[in-house]
Parts: sequence; C-alpha cells; structure tokens
Amino acid sequence: MNQKIITIIFCVLLSAGLCAGLLMPDRDYSEHERRSLMQLPKPTAATVRSGAFGSDLEQYLSDQFPMRDAWVTVKTFADRLSGKKESGGVYFADNGFLIEIHSTLDTAQMQTNLSAVKALGDRLNGISVWFMPVPTASCVLSDLLPAYAPNADQHAVISGAKDAGIRTVDVSEPLASHQDEYIYYKTDHHWTSLGAYYAYAAWMDEKGESALPLSDWQTATLSDSFRGTTFAKVNDPFAAYDTLTAYFRSAHHVSYNQGSYEADSIYERSALSGSDQYAVYCNSNQADTVISGSGAGKLLLLKDSYANTFAQFPVEDYAEVHMIDLRFFRKSVPEYIKEHDITEVLILYNIPNFCEDTNIARCAK
Repeated sequence: MNQKIITIIFCVLLSAGLCAGLLMPDRDYSEHERRSLMQLPKPTAATVRSGAFGSDLEQYLSDQFPMRDAWVTVKTFADRLSGKKESGGVYFADNGFLIEIHSTLDTAQMQTNLSAVKALGDRLNGISVWFMPVPTASCVLSDLLPAYAPNADQHAVISGAKDAGIRTVDVSEPLASHQDEYIYYKTDHHWTSLGAYYAYAAWMDEKGESALPLSDWQTATLSDSFRGTTFAKVNDPFAAYDTLTAYFRSAHHVSYNQGSYEADSIYERSALSGSDQYAVYCNSNQADTVISGSGAGKLLLLKDSYANTFAQFPVEDYAEVHMIDLRFFRKSVPEYIKEHDITEVLILYNIPNFCEDTNIARCAK
C-alpha cells in the first residue's frame, strides 16, 4: 500500500513538472552544471530512423525539466538511501570523495591521438616534444572506490605512448606515492596545485633537471569554498568544500587570444565569485594564452584544463609559456610553433579526456 502511494505521488509530481515545463522558457545554459543544455531537437527522416531523435528528445526533456537542480539532489538522496555507490556518473567514494566514473576508454580515438602526437614530434625536428598523460583520481585513488567498481585501465595509455616511441612523462608513480596528500579535489575532476607540482617535479627529473622544492614557493588560498564538476553532477548539499591554492614566486603578465584580453596575473580572481571557481587558474580554457616568464626559452603547452593549474610552475623556467587548447584553436600548431620561436613542447591531458578529444588528431597538421 505504501509503495502504491509513493508511486502515485511521484507520478503527480512528474506530471506537474512536465506541465510546468510547457509554460516555462527553455534554458540555454546551466550555471550549476557548467554546461550547455539540450534544445528542442527537430526530427528528420534520418534521425528518426537512426534513433538519434529519440535520444536527443530524451536528453532535452531531462535538461529542461523544471527545478532540475532540486531533482538532481532528490535523486542523489534516493540513490544513497537505497545503498547505491554511484549516481550521475560519479562514485560515492571513501573519505568524502566524489570521483568521476571512467569505466571504459575509447581505444580507437586513443590510437588516433597517439599517432598524431608521434607525428608532431617527428615533424618538429630539433624541438623537444614531451607527452604527459595524467591519470585521474579514479586511477590514482582507486583504493577509495566502492568494491568491484568498474574502472578503466589508464596505465594502458601510458604504456601505449611509450610503445609508440613517444617521449612520455609517466607521472602515475609520483602521484601514487603522494596519494595520501591533497593531490585531487574531493568535489571536482581536476588535480590540485599540489598534484600538479609533483607532476612538474617528475617532468623536471625526466629532463635531468631539479624542480625547486615546495618550500621555495609562496602560497595563497584563493578559495576555501570550492565545489566543482563532480559535485555539480550530484548536487549533494552535504559534500565537502575544497580549497583552491596558488603557488607562485613572482607576478606574470598574461595575454589571452592574441591580445584580446590581458592581465597582470595568471590568477583570474573575478572567477571566484562565479559558478566555476576553477577558472581562477589562467582564466579557464582559452584558444591561446601567452604568459611572460622568468627564465629562458619558450614552452608550448598543448593542453586541456589540467594544464591550467600546472602552468603555475614552468612559468618560472621559461621566458614565455604558450598554451593552446585545440578545442578552440583553429590554426596550424606547427606554424604557430615556427611563428613564435617555440623551443619546447609539452602535451598535457588527463587520460580519459585524451582518449575522447577528437581535436588532438590535427595537432601535427
């Protein structure tokens, strides 16, 4: 009887929500989830036959459902009360971690991207090209995952890169050796500044150089109220707050998108009052970024958002650090390298993203 009442209540609420959705305008973007929302799809003969229209319509109804954020919270509560160990693509891991699920990797795209990285290295005669595939929390902190949780083998990507003859910086062991430290956020899919430092130190060691010890860096707390991407997927009001930390030795001038916006710090503090506080590092993801440095030579970082935190460290080693995000950059990377007299290249991606990003395939063209 109680189950029947609960079912009736749920159906009434669902019907009310659907009716309200017909009266409310569609939203283009979710500030909470930090992503664009599906708009009403238009059916075509091809999309109806393939089933794509049905999938898009289902996503549209989900994205535009009234009070979506509140419903996500309700779903998270229900999942946890029922004993589920995951919700919305996130594992409820030990020690309060919300860890993004990566149960499989796109091996075909991975091979395509590895071939492109190798081709870029072969084309840039006389310029050192390094590849740093960064394992995510689901790999390094796998002991915190629920028992028997499906978890992709990210080490296979590192091995594949080495087998392909790519100059690879393996940061899995340096990160694993510090897994009891604060190297990944609890509510976000990125590594912390400390995690990025350990990877930077491993890269320096690979080059036969020594990274400055942590004691030589000044630190500042940028925010102690950060909740990131994995929190946004489950909207758990009891989730922990993370801390965003800056590591620096001097100030650096930054030019974004060929001078369209300039700043006197790599920390875009205005982002701290917005929905994506992680954007405080290098103003989120821009097509191209140039940071004035304190050393010699010019480094190019071909990157995803993991490099935004990493960039704090090599800016002290080079005269300039250039960053290109191929999701937004539409010009030729080799031509950019020649035009700007780049002396060294580091390709830095988190491993699941490297296996999914179709833009990497054109990095050598």
